[in-house]
Amino acid sequence: MTNRFYAINRGNDGFRISDFTSGTATSAATDFELRVADVDGQGKVMTRKDVYNALIALQRLFMSDQIFSTLNQAP
Repeated sequence: MTNRFYAINRGNDGFRISDFTSGTATSAATDFELRVADVDGQGKVMTRKDVYNALIALQRLFMSDQIFSTLNQAP
């Protein structure tokens, strides 16, 4: 099973393909990273719709105050 990583740094808007990096290994040099497995836990291949649904769910999470209550705390 292979993982694919897609990353973008803060300040990039994503309108150019050069704003993104991708590969099969994680990078500590990027600000935001998405990992997508080639197959799920049951061995089914991931589809664009699967990724889209996950992104919508993550958007709901980030739009809520549940996660930002911990992210916005001063160190």
